[in-house]
Amino acid sequence: MLGVFLVSASPTTSKSHSRMEKAICFLFLVEAVFFIQSIRMSCSAPLRSVTSITTDQSALLALKARVVTLDPHGLFVTNWSSATPVCDWVGVICSRRHNRVAALNLSNMGLVGTIPPDIGNISFLASLDISNNSFSGSLPEEMAHLRRLREMLAKYNELNSSSSLTANQFTGTIPETLGSLGLLEFLGLGSNNFASHTSSLELSFLTSLTSCRKLRVLGLEYNLLNGTIPASIGNLSTFLEQLRATESGIIGTIPHEIGNLSSLFVLSLSANHLTGSIPTTITRFQKLQGLELSDNSLEGSIPTEFCHLHNLDSLFLRRNQFFGPVPACLGNVSSLRYLYLGGNKLSSSLPESLWNLKDLLEFDVSSNSLSGYLPSGLGSLTSARLINLSANHFSGSISATIGGSPNLVDLSLAHNTLQGYIPETFKSLISMVTLDLSHNNLSGVIPKSLEALSHLRYFNISFNNLSGEIPSGGPFVNFTSQSFVSNEALCGLTQFGVLECRAVRSRTIKTVLIIFVLSAISLTVLLMIVLFVLIRRRKGKKVPTEDDMQLIVHQRITYHEIFEATNGFEESNLIGSGSFGSVYKGVTSDGMVVAIKVFKLHTEKALKSFETECEVLRNIRHRNLTKVITSCSSLDFRALVLEYMSNGSLEDWLYSRNHYLDIKQRLDIMIDVACALDYLHHEYGLGGSVSTGTDVYSYGIMLMETFTRTKPTDEMLAGGMTLRLWVMESLPNGITKVVDMALQRQEGETSTRDVQCLTSIMELALECTKESAEERRKNFSHSSSIKQSFLTSLTSCSKLGVLGLEHNLLNGILPISIGNLFTSLEQLYAAESGIMGTIAHEICNVSSLSANDLSASILTTMTCLQKLQDIQEDPWDLKDLMELNISSNSLSGRLPRIASLKVARLVDLSFNQFSGYITSTIGGLRDLFFLSLSHNRLQGDIPESFQSLKSLVTLNLFHTTSLVLFESV
Repeated sequence: MLGVFLVSASPTTSKSHSRMEKAICFLFLVEAVFFIQSIRMSCSAPLRSVTSITTDQSALLALKARVVTLDPHGLFVTNWSSATPVCDWVGVICSRRHNRVAALNLSNMGLVGTIPPDIGNISFLASLDISNNSFSGSLPEEMAHLRRLREMLAKYNELNSSSSLTANQFTGTIPETLGSLGLLEFLGLGSNNFASHTSSLELSFLTSLTSCRKLRVLGLEYNLLNGTIPASIGNLSTFLEQLRATESGIIGTIPHEIGNLSSLFVLSLSANHLTGSIPTTITRFQKLQGLELSDNSLEGSIPTEFCHLHNLDSLFLRRNQFFGPVPACLGNVSSLRYLYLGGNKLSSSLPESLWNLKDLLEFDVSSNSLSGYLPSGLGSLTSARLINLSANHFSGSISATIGGSPNLVDLSLAHNTLQGYIPETFKSLISMVTLDLSHNNLSGVIPKSLEALSHLRYFNISFNNLSGEIPSGGPFVNFTSQSFVSNEALCGLTQFGVLECRAVRSRTIKTVLIIFVLSAISLTVLLMIVLFVLIRRRKGKKVPTEDDMQLIVHQRITYHEIFEATNGFEESNLIGSGSFGSVYKGVTSDGMVVAIKVFKLHTEKALKSFETECEVLRNIRHRNLTKVITSCSSLDFRALVLEYMSNGSLEDWLYSRNHYLDIKQRLDIMIDVACALDYLHHEYGLGGSVSTGTDVYSYGIMLMETFTRTKPTDEMLAGGMTLRLWVMESLPNGITKVVDMALQRQEGETSTRDVQCLTSIMELALECTKESAEERRKNFSHSSSIKQSFLTSLTSCSKLGVLGLEHNLLNGILPISIGNLFTSLEQLYAAESGIMGTIAHEICNVSSLSANDLSASILTTMTCLQKLQDIQEDPWDLKDLMELNISSNSLSGRLPRIASLKVARLVDLSFNQFSGYITSTIGGLRDLFFLSLSHNRLQGDIPESFQSLKSLVTLNLFHTTSLVLFESV
């Protein structure tokens, strides 16, 4: 057409010629454009015909050629063949409308290799999933041609960069060309080795993704990005719902612009290197359900803006640097199910409003500096599965209300300063798997009811002050010593790393806990309700603490509280009853298990009994007497709340088939009953209201019953026969006929010494039960008290292992017969017992002693020690003595040669009047960890041999007269 146009042109005037030339040139250019366009169109037609299903097949075969499969069945290799239609291949999905490959799912096929650039030719591909394989290398740039791609998964491979390309081993940088995928909705690049551009710390690929206006999910977790979040993140798709970048190496601060992502319902930036504070713009996240910022270095206070996120389900802020109080307004976010604030610097107390979160499932504020009383509101979290308040400064007791959380699986209150008891209500935590109460100041016993927690797998109460027997049933069968470390008064199975309860005399002190019912006239009734001895472990030479000797101070308790504690005075809680009242077991609102004595007020004697007990028990301070906790008094109701003895009564242990007391245990009980009785007579006898003769008689009867296992009212004692007469007729040669047969069966053949021991005990019992009260009174006064007579009678007891006389008012000397306690005696405790005078040399005959505590008495000489001055080599028979404490006496003379105590660990001679020099031989005590010679009259040099005391922890030479220090110390 152009040629025709040019030939038909004719000459004109110059002006018209000029115009014609311009027209021709213009038309020429227009025609040229059309011509070129027609060529382009004709060239593009055959290209469009190439991008067919055949193109897709070729691209997939190119992929097959690049990989090998670890699939043992070889399904990928055999199925992907030109002999089979491509739309029937494994993992291939074609669209019906275009008959093209629309989705490719090669996940979990065990493929190893690289991705070819041909993949960019599958132009209708909308979904690509190659996750969980072993693809490596980089993603081809040609993938940017996949304009229809909306979802891409590539995790768990070995790729270098990608879209979801999650969990591969991709390396290198994330290509900014991904921003060309305008239809992309899901981009997963997690679990690879992507890095940021070396030219800039800013993660610029995020800026390129702002072009993906339909992006809903962006996954960057588990990479090596090592870059900062650009402010442009606020320009990402307004449809973005999930942004996940956990452990991806992100550094710097969280930009305020992130608040523009108002459609987010999950934001996860945990385990990065973020600093600064949380931007206040988070208040715009009104759809947010999960926020994870744990394991960063974020600081400042916890923003109150969180309280406006009313759809928030999970808040994870663990292990940052947040400080200040926990916002009280968080208690208004009723949607919260998971609240993790542990590992920060939070302080103050927990706000009460938190207990409004009735649907909270997991609550963790561990490893902070929170303080105050342990919240009783914890019991309000009835849906909770996990509660962790460990490693804080909480104090007070554990509320019994926590037992109202039957779904609780994991509870940790460890590393606080909690006191009180383990609540009995814990038995209701039937789903419990983990319970950690370690490193507190808890006391009392481990409730046996915890044996019902059949799912309990981890239990730790180490480093407390718990006592009594460790339960052995239920889940306790699987626990080891690690659960019970450093609770010196616990006993139980050897697998628990504690002493057996029947053998607990070794390094123990006995404690008889007695509930007294005192009338206005006499103390006789107290002996009828003696509770069983709770044997407590002894901490080295430790004597009962001040807490043991002081009354527990509590507010008055109301009738309603007592009614609730006893479940309405339910019969199953009845411990026993007498003429003046009944005793019930109860559980107070703070979880303390108590004994509640309710008085019968229909008799005048009962009313007087209540008044007398209140007066007497309020003032007693003795390790063998039960403490009064509080009382309840009104016109028509009187009750005492007493310390509960979980081991039951002496009657239970004597007459139950499920219990057994050996000779030593029965001796321990009766010795301590005598101590308690002796104490009461000294304290209250001066007023003339105490009937010594009556009480001694009752003691004698109890002594007989304890060893014969026969009650004074037994049916066999008929026709004028009494318990006293029956015992008396057995002496001197028939004692085995009246002694409890269980003792003889358990002890084996009764030895001559056992017979002598039992005979001595029964003779003492008969002395205590003489008909004349005056004779009984004289017997009581002989050797200052029953205890003195008893001590002499013990010399026949060949199996006695521990003798505890501490904290008494003996006011006499130890008899020479103490040297006849044979080789079984391992420990002698008589601190603060009022012993006076000389300790006889005969004590040295007790060669099995490993601990000897005679501190704070009124001793003047100790002949056994003085003997050391005259004998040079291994003079003392007490070669196994590990602990010697004779401090706070009036002992004098030259310092004993304590170097002879080869295995000694503790030696305390302080607060005496010893003089002379410290010999160099003391350096041979290689096991010595405590040595106190303070407050004496020693002189001379401190021996150089002290440098050999490698185990020494405490050395006290304070307030001696004139010691000279040597340099090597």
